Amino acid sequence: MPIYGGWSHEAGLLAGDSVIGAGVATVMLVVLVMLIAFGVQVATALGLVSMAAIYAATGDWQVVSRLIVATAYDGLRVDAIIAIPLFMLMGEFIARSGAVTDVFRAATCALHRVPSGAALAAVAGNALHAFVAGGSAAGTAGYSHITYGELRRRAADRAASLGMLAGASALGMLLPPSVLMVTWGILTRQPVGAIFLAMLIPAMLALAGFVVSVLVAAPAPGSRENSRKDLPTDAPPPRAVASLIGILLVVVTVLLCVGLRLLSVAETASLGVGLALIMAIGKGMRAGAIVEAILVVGRASAPILLLIFAALLYGQALAVTGAGAAIQAALGSLGAAGALAVMVAIWLVLVTVLDALSAVALTAALFVPAASTLGIDPLALAVIGVLVLEGAPLVPPFGLLVFTARAAGEDGVPVFDIFRHVLPVLTILMAAILLVAAFPKVAIWLPYLVR
Repeated sequence: MPIYGGWSHEAGLLAGDSVIGAGVATVMLVVLVMLIAFGVQVATALGLVSMAAIYAATGDWQVVSRLIVATAYDGLRVDAIIAIPLFMLMGEFIARSGAVTDVFRAATCALHRVPSGAALAAVAGNALHAFVAGGSAAGTAGYSHITYGELRRRAADRAASLGMLAGASALGMLLPPSVLMVTWGILTRQPVGAIFLAMLIPAMLALAGFVVSVLVAAPAPGSRENSRKDLPTDAPPPRAVASLIGILLVVVTVLLCVGLRLLSVAETASLGVGLALIMAIGKGMRAGAIVEAILVVGRASAPILLLIFAALLYGQALAVTGAGAAIQAALGSLGAAGALAVMVAIWLVLVTVLDALSAVALTAALFVPAASTLGIDPLALAVIGVLVLEGAPLVPPFGLLVFTARAAGEDGVPVFDIFRHVLPVLTILMAAILLVAAFPKVAIWLPYLVR
């Protein structure tokens, strides 16, 4: 059984003598919520609260400093840490190479005579971009502007078009490899490759369900003139075919190497970066753009690594003070179904004000061990967590992906009309969550098969 929450051996020894219990759990959570509410960064709030709680439990700053050092040494030396900026760089190279746009235009060429073909091409483009770019709001808005322009020329319903693009962006983020999945693995001491494999079947089922919903309820065609104007040829250009093959080669190589444990996560991520860089150079990416991509990823990944360190220290504080055990006991008293419902509700609330990574940092050290004691498979919980956290930006009335998709439209579509058209995606995601909760083998059979 894996060890969860990043608790070091030293923290475990101290916990026996330094438990404060439910009182400090309440204080920790209240102070943490207040700091975040007043605008303190989640990583900073976690670090400050954790150090104060450890000192309150032990009365010795030497213990606090020793646990900080132990957390840095034990937690940040795992090879999955370096995989985070490497996977981000891999996606950055693919996104900047123009490969995703090539695939979108190829799909537009191939499907323009098919009913709902324009919608399917736009959905594929947005999902693929969200997958390679990590689903950032800015990136989603920028790429939705491209796909929406093409979709708008052939569809009359603007709200339905934007709803589809927002849904596709959310579903694209479910596909491994993903920074959220790597972070979950680090914080819960689960094999990252196993999480990738566990996500494959639920993600593919959700995408298949979404494609069916697009075929059934695609935006109505526009005028005959618009639908006929500037129709592309049926044959996708060789450049687009090469881009699709390149993306598939990178993704399949990464999944096979890390899923079958042919290479470590860091080695696999390095290989993915190399393949993505070769593809980007082959598509004309220059040295200046390569350096810029590296710098962008460095600036974006540094806060994530700091957040992981703070979350690991938070796990130490939960162990030393006994707050973690008190909260886990409270969850355990609800039973498996009740505890899972509470976890999902908490994730949904957190993602209305925080990003998914921060929500994982705040909850992983509490939820995973509690779920394990209730008999919930940790891989199944990881899948449910990713489905909830990546789907939450679609939930009204605060769905961030809906607002970014609306910004791409630039034509004043009422936001609640777009929310109405993301309901099919939310229904599909809810069905996937319930499926994994009721039948966890849907998710876990593949990683257990190859382990």
